[in-house]
Amino acid sequence: MAAKRRRSRSGGGGAIGCAPFFVLIIVALIIQYWWVLLIAAGVVALTVALVRSANAPARPVRMPQPPPQPMVPPPPPRVPSGEELTAQMRAHKRISRVRDMQEWDYEWLRLAHPGKSVREVNEIANAHFARGRSIGLDGGDPSVP
Repeated sequence: MAAKRRRSRSGGGGAIGCAPFFVLIIVALIIQYWWVLLIAAGVVALTVALVRSANAPARPVRMPQPPPQPMVPPPPPRVPSGEELTAQMRAHKRISRVRDMQEWDYEWLRLAHPGKSVREVNEIANAHFARGRSIGLDGGDPSVP
C-alpha cells in the first residue's frame, strides 16, 4: 500500500492562513480613520516645508522701482536765421582756408629743410605759425626770422 504523505504545517503553504485577515483589518482602519491619516500627512508635509524654507538661503531684497517720469517732449530745435547761417558759413570757409594754407606751409617747410627730421620740421612749423606767419596768407618767407 501506498503510504500517505503528510504536509507539514510549518512549510510555505500554511503561512497564508491569517494574512488576509490582517489586510482586511488594515483596510477597515484606513476606511474608518481616513481623516486622521489625511491630517497626519498634512502635518508631515508642513513640517518638511518649514524645515526646507528655514535651511534655504535668504532672498536678495528687491528695491522698489521709482515711479515712471512723465514724458516731456524736448524743445523744438532752434532754426538759425539767414544772417546766422551766412556768418557760420563764412567762419567755416575762413577756418578751412587757414587750415589749407597751414598744410601748404608745412609742406613748403618740409621741402625747404630736407635734412631735418619730422620732429624738427614740426618745431619749425609751430614756431612759424605761432608768429602768425604764413606763406599763403601774408606772403611772408618762413625761413626769415
